[in-house]
Amino acid sequence: MTPKTLVGTLVSTLFFSPLWAQEISVADLGKLTLSFTSVNQVQQIEAAPVPAILAAQPGSSFYLTAPETIQQRRWLVAEGEWVDEGQALVQLKGAEIAHFQLQFAAAEAAFKLAKQRYDRNQKLRANGAIGAETWSQISRQYFDTLLQYEHLQHFSELLKPGDKPETLILHAPMAGLLQYGDSSEPLMSGAPLLGILPADELRLKLRLPLAQKDSVNAVMAGECQLQISRKDQLAKQGFVDAWSQAVPPSCGLQPGQQLQVIPLQAINALVVPKQSLYSWGTGSQVLSHSQNKLRPIDVQVLGASADSYFLAPNETLVGAEVLSDSVAAVKGILLGLGGE
Repeated sequence: MTPKTLVGTLVSTLFFSPLWAQEISVADLGKLTLSFTSVNQVQQIEAAPVPAILAAQPGSSFYLTAPETIQQRRWLVAEGEWVDEGQALVQLKGAEIAHFQLQFAAAEAAFKLAKQRYDRNQKLRANGAIGAETWSQISRQYFDTLLQYEHLQHFSELLKPGDKPETLILHAPMAGLLQYGDSSEPLMSGAPLLGILPADELRLKLRLPLAQKDSVNAVMAGECQLQISRKDQLAKQGFVDAWSQAVPPSCGLQPGQQLQVIPLQAINALVVPKQSLYSWGTGSQVLSHSQNKLRPIDVQVLGASADSYFLAPNETLVGAEVLSDSVAAVKGILLGLGGE
């Protein structure tokens, strides 16, 4: 046999022997320090941190408008504070708003009169005793006064007289986060007076890389794990906006707070220590431990964290142990066995 043929035979034996089928007895490893780690199964893995802000989705706030011009507003609660339903929020001052109660009383009287006329003429309309034009006028007057009365009634129910002339105290229509903005100028009739954001509408808004849009299903903010409830379908410069579920007060976050959060990607994988993996040919292997024997198992790497590899599901490794110490030394022994 020529030297060239001999080298070819050794190479063929070393790299194309069915080494995956070899098993090594732990007793044959002598004084090597061996330790083993259980293989765990995971459904989520952490991705790189992304920026987020605690905010509300557009359209989540309840807004209250001023039915009359308000010359002065003296807020009794700081903006951004949580308020309870019925809590005193602001002192309103001005001639127009001071006369609001009179205006409401007039609207109530007009509505009651129109309703009496409407009810009284319904039977006449059914019997054909009044014409369509007359009934149209009666109906229009009734519904116009009804709308005006209800519009003023909702605001009136929130008001109580102030302790000074021409002042009224407005109370919260619901519980939530108070918003009101600049109050230095008079507020015109029909303009937004305040907004209240319900507690269950505060969410984390985060920017996800487009490649993670389909796989991320939750996010970690400190000790709080929150599910993703919505993802925008429009990409902006390689990112999409995503919204978490409502953030509970126990997370300790403040409205408008900016922070780094950790997206959690949905994945079905096995977790092994990084030191358990070794290269073999063009692939990777780990050494499964069972009945005092080590068996090489081919694996496919899906991802990695600081100290672990995430492997594609493998029935052989589910619930098994893998060698996590002296791996390089055992690999050397495998190479030696393969060369014989």
